[in-house]
Amino acid sequence: MIDIELLRSEQTRQQTIDDLGKRNVAASSVTSLIEADTAWREATEKLEAIRAKKKTSSSAIATASEDDKAAIITAMQALGVEEKQLEESLAHAEATRTALWKQIPNIPLNDVRPGGEEDYQVVATSETPVPPKEETPKDYITLMGNRIDMERGSKVSGARFTYLSGDLARLELAVASYVLDTLSGKGFVQVVPPLLIGEQAMAGMGYLDQAGDEVYKAQDGLYLIGTSEQSLGAMHMNEILPLEQLPLRYCAFSPCFRREAGSHGKDVKGILRLHQFDKVEMFSITTPDRAEDEHQFLLTQQRSIMDSLQLPYRVIMLAAGDLGSPSAKTYDIETWIPSEGKYRETHSTSNTTDYQSRRLNIRYRNAEGSTEKAHMLNGTAVALSRLLIALIEHHQQPDGSVAIPEALQPYVPFRQLSPNR
Repeated sequence: MIDIELLRSEQTRQQTIDDLGKRNVAASSVTSLIEADTAWREATEKLEAIRAKKKTSSSAIATASEDDKAAIITAMQALGVEEKQLEESLAHAEATRTALWKQIPNIPLNDVRPGGEEDYQVVATSETPVPPKEETPKDYITLMGNRIDMERGSKVSGARFTYLSGDLARLELAVASYVLDTLSGKGFVQVVPPLLIGEQAMAGMGYLDQAGDEVYKAQDGLYLIGTSEQSLGAMHMNEILPLEQLPLRYCAFSPCFRREAGSHGKDVKGILRLHQFDKVEMFSITTPDRAEDEHQFLLTQQRSIMDSLQLPYRVIMLAAGDLGSPSAKTYDIETWIPSEGKYRETHSTSNTTDYQSRRLNIRYRNAEGSTEKAHMLNGTAVALSRLLIALIEHHQQPDGSVAIPEALQPYVPFRQLSPNR
């Protein structure tokens, strides 16, 4: 959630409303939150005043005469009835305020442009150039044949599920191992996280209020993660972290599960958009003054991995209206897919500032000894199904085989994926 003080203060209120307007948040939604917050504070003050009166009256009983005691007790009983009514009013006011508060997305950072999906800004391109369009390349499904078995995946689990087999399955695990080893060398702690998390954790990460239809809900109040960011971020909820431990950097390998509820009819064929896929995720917890540098650090790791795999890409900064609800700033890496002749998103890295940490109550103790909300960031190290598409198509050979990039060769017992027969 955003810092409510930004809306309470006259000095910051209008600027906050304007900044949220960059991502198409209606001013009326913010006004409703301000009104609900005012009602909550007024109810809180009234209840505190009644409780103070009761406390004063209770203290007076000890020294009061018998006649006065009876009057005080009668007055306290009336205060008790009023207290109960105010408690009910406060509970309603708090529920209203919290619901409206959670619907407000994060505030975009200053360098994030207004606009929607088409208003991105290209900020960098890869070392590896986009290949010339001299001939039509084979697509990855043709090259891999039955090593990508969508038919049996659909038979067993339904649409958007697949079986990967043989040397292709081995290559996926090799990519994951290579990426984890690379990140470990950069100071990331490897984690194998829970795949099921509770409602407090999932809601705290900001994935139920605006994107709840994308999340798979299991039994017993648990949710399947759509990214290990959700497990990693919640790992430190209700904790106060020592300043000297920051930044905390984690990398996690996990399967991920997404309903893809808003993508009906999009990319149904193939492995670009699946309900289940594997991913290595990066996650950082740091201080507000270091968050922007940490964001650039995560982006640097993404680019370095892609450059080592000799894949052409571009880096874009998303416009405010295209940001996910918890994000204040997001970079996407879009990789060139030869068979489609266009860029496709393969990576994302976001600075969520204190939006998630406020929900999860994750703080750090500063140099003065007081506590502040930590800032949290996430980034895709590799979404394996999407990266496999790029690897297969970019490293295909004239005979239909696929060469293994040098960086991955220590991780597999072969130098190419054999041609599909």
